[in-house]
Amino acid sequence: MSRPRPAASSRAEAPPSLHWQIAWRHLRAGDRPPSWAWPAVGLALYLLVVGGGFVLYALYGFSPVESGLPERVALDSSLVGLGFDPTVDLPPPAQAYFGVLGAITLLLGAGLLLGAVLSLVFTLLATVITVSVMLGCMALVVVLSLMTGLELELRDKILGQRAHIRVASADGRPFADYRDLAEAIADKPGILGASPYLQGEVMVRSGFQRQGGILLGIDPELHRSVSNLPDIMREGDYEFLSHPEKIPESEFGFEITPVEPPPTQVDADTPKEGQGATALPHVTGAEGHVPEDKPQLVDDDPDEGWEDPEVEIPALRKKGALPAAKPEKPEAVKPIAVPTSPAAAIPTIPRSPFGVVSVGDEDEGWEDPEVEIGKLRAAGKLAPAQPEAAPEPEPVPEVETQLETTSDKPLVDGLLIGAEKAKELAARTGDQVQLITPIGRMTPAGRIPGVMAVRIAGVFDADHYDYDRWLVYASLPVAQAFLRAGDRVTGLEVKVDDLEQLDVRRQEVQDAVDAAGRDDLLVQDWQELNRSLFSAMALEKIAVFVALLCVILVASFGILGSNLMSVIEKSKEIAILKTMGCTDSLIQRIFISEGLCLGILGGILGIATGIGLCGLLDRFGLPLSGSLQSFEQLPVAIDAFEVVLVGVSSLVIVWLSSLYPARIASRMRPVDALRQAER
Repeated sequence: MSRPRPAASSRAEAPPSLHWQIAWRHLRAGDRPPSWAWPAVGLALYLLVVGGGFVLYALYGFSPVESGLPERVALDSSLVGLGFDPTVDLPPPAQAYFGVLGAITLLLGAGLLLGAVLSLVFTLLATVITVSVMLGCMALVVVLSLMTGLELELRDKILGQRAHIRVASADGRPFADYRDLAEAIADKPGILGASPYLQGEVMVRSGFQRQGGILLGIDPELHRSVSNLPDIMREGDYEFLSHPEKIPESEFGFEITPVEPPPTQVDADTPKEGQGATALPHVTGAEGHVPEDKPQLVDDDPDEGWEDPEVEIPALRKKGALPAAKPEKPEAVKPIAVPTSPAAAIPTIPRSPFGVVSVGDEDEGWEDPEVEIGKLRAAGKLAPAQPEAAPEPEPVPEVETQLETTSDKPLVDGLLIGAEKAKELAARTGDQVQLITPIGRMTPAGRIPGVMAVRIAGVFDADHYDYDRWLVYASLPVAQAFLRAGDRVTGLEVKVDDLEQLDVRRQEVQDAVDAAGRDDLLVQDWQELNRSLFSAMALEKIAVFVALLCVILVASFGILGSNLMSVIEKSKEIAILKTMGCTDSLIQRIFISEGLCLGILGGILGIATGIGLCGLLDRFGLPLSGSLQSFEQLPVAIDAFEVVLVGVSSLVIVWLSSLYPARIASRMRPVDALRQAER
């Protein structure tokens, strides 16, 4: 019995790769490439050879700059003094320019070669679209890698000097009984160390400048286990914080207290007569204030003392400094009113504080000053002459003795400051500085700020401006005494062994705090402490990603226009394919495949080029310091997830831009397509 044959399908099924083959042939340039393609290839190869020669000459064809050559870079003297000379092993300026010129030439040659090769394979429109997609993907990969590298570098700098977990009071106030808690936390598994610290705002004063700062009191031995501070010391030694007696003496020895200026010398030709009761004493101050040179009616008295009034008063009247005596005054009838005050006779002398002379006094008015002064001293209204002159010269020797004692007193407390703080204060190891805090003591004159003299024990370089500018370190007992905190600390810094298990280690620290019954303490990790900073960086990365996607979006509009033009130009071929049995879905897949071919090729080239540029930036860097002498390396970190995200995003945009032209081509009827082709 014969079996019935299955009914033949009305249309034969097309091979799975047919639409890719048709799309590839449609994008091909044909048998005759553009006439300018091969000359462009030759020019690109020439640029690559020249640029490579420039780069090789800049890398290997130079000798280090000697200090005596005129090409030496002008440096900050403080850097050279600290032993940091960036001109070591640097090429001369001419060869550095050759290196930059070679890099630019290589980029131009590589771009021209890529365009020429693509034009040999694809049509001109397909080449432009592919290059557009490539540039968008390349920019995304480079920018995202730079931002990721910056984020990781910032995280490493923060975690290098500050610990991973912080235990502090919820209200930020210092707390006591911290030693047992620190030991309990350090004994937990996965905890590398726990160190107490005391934090307070201070002002650091040197002989040149005053700058604010944040004082951190630390235990040097415990702090070593939670920070990389001993490893980033650029000058001095971390051990000087525990042994300040080992701090070397300063090479310059600048004094913090300004030196009193020498007394002004009086010209020998200046006349000395007339210098008496109205002469102003010479003013000097410990702050180095120089009085203004104002004209005076009476010259300064070099003896700075009172002369004989009988001689000085006529001399002043002769010069015109005092009014002339009126001879008719004694002959006139004496008024019964209050007698004339001393200011009426001598205008430059202040009003007498001894009251008004009685009306019945027979010695009404001013008589012989020697007699009158004697009467006032006998009445107790003026101090005796001998005790009055003795106390005046005593304060000067007392201040001088105090200054000498202060300068000769050995300083036993050390301070670690950052590189930026050292530049601003012009301070080096061994220099004397002062710490000033508003937390002082009450005196009858009010609250006096606390001042402590210390010496620079070392300079650290965290390569982080905020840390190098603000943080200063002192031993914990010194900071507690200076900030009047007693035996209390601001918090505990904890360092873990694995950042990937930060949540687990934080829970262990929380368990130790709970076991100690310290409900007043709050446990926070570095992500919570720097949430605002890293949230802003993540938001910035998203914004840059969306902005650079617009480059690929622009290229997608090129794909949209190219496919629409293909539908119009190939309407006759579309009609023939449909009459031969091609389905609408096959026509639609053909035009979608055209867009995906350009998107996949452009995405692969863009990602590869972006990774290559990231490698070059990581190896050589860019001249960001304002001079081509030095290339600053950029923090570059390529994230595989971000690279895949860039490739998928570009393919999605290209696929969406190909849907509309493909749908129009698939819904076109053969009759309409033939009529449109005849037009």
